[in-house]
Amino acid sequence: MESDLDPAETAPVPRKRRTRAPKTPRKEEAPAPAPVSPEFPQEVDILDLTSPDGTSDEPKVFSRLDLALPVLAGAFVLFLVSQVMALRQNAESLAWQSLNLKRQTESLQGVRDNVAGLVQQRQTLVDQSQRVTSSYNELLNALIKLAETDKDARAVVDKFQIKSAASQQPPAIPKE
Repeated sequence: MESDLDPAETAPVPRKRRTRAPKTPRKEEAPAPAPVSPEFPQEVDILDLTSPDGTSDEPKVFSRLDLALPVLAGAFVLFLVSQVMALRQNAESLAWQSLNLKRQTESLQGVRDNVAGLVQQRQTLVDQSQRVTSSYNELLNALIKLAETDKDARAVVDKFQIKSAASQQPPAIPKE
């Protein structure tokens, strides 16, 4: 049996036993009250709290319910007032946002009208630049045609490396 035990393990430390508290008698086993000795009779004084007219003069004690209901009612009223105020603020905020939206819409419409007018104004410049470009192309094509027979025209074409638009290929667009 010694082979089952690992020599590296330490033996468990024995625990001390705890002392128990003495048993308390149960209600069924409760000792009976001591008998009243006849020598000393017990006197019980009962206070009569009724007034001479027969009504009770007991002091009024507020129950927790009597105080809790008004407090809860007050808290509920405060909650409702705060909700009404929050709704009023939200309504004012929405009205302000609606007014700003109308202003921005009017401003945007004005900007659109301005842009349309500017496009029409610039269209004349675009047409003019297209006319100038086409006239320069015609002039350069005539110069290239003249360069076939004239030395001076050939020198200008070679110096500025003028080529026909028909012979040029469009530049390659890099693929992304």
